[in-house]
Amino acid sequence: MTRRNTKIAGWAAGTLCSLGLVGLGVAFVRVGVTEADKWASTLGIFATVLGLALTAYTSAATRRATPQAGAGPAGRVDNTIQGGEFAQSVIQARDLTLGVPPAPASRAAADGAVTNTITAGTYRGPVIQARDVVRQPADPPAADDGADPSRAG
Repeated sequence: MTRRNTKIAGWAAGTLCSLGLVGLGVAFVRVGVTEADKWASTLGIFATVLGLALTAYTSAATRRATPQAGAGPAGRVDNTIQGGEFAQSVIQARDLTLGVPPAPASRAAADGAVTNTITAGTYRGPVIQARDVVRQPADPPAADDGADPSRAG
């Protein structure tokens, strides 16, 4: 649909909705308050059900349109921080994997530029800027026998 046709369709839909609301208002005035209240309740139920159905449809359509988790990265990623105050760690990365490293990615998944930018701010913790981050699980702590290590020997 061209831009002009879209504009015409928008005006037509707006005009139609306006005329419908005016007609509904006139009908409510003619039937009286009590009968109008009954009609408004009935129309409200139908509007609610229609709204719920449209919400479910658009939610499902959006979910199908977005890539699923684990489908692999693609394209360019731009991470930007423009000010702020941070007391904890700040990590800017394209892929962040905790635990067991992922299987080697295909060449298409490995492609893609990453830009990490910080233009201002206060940082009281570590700042990590990377393309891909893989964090291995830490070694388990050594058994503590309760002895003071400064008195060893």
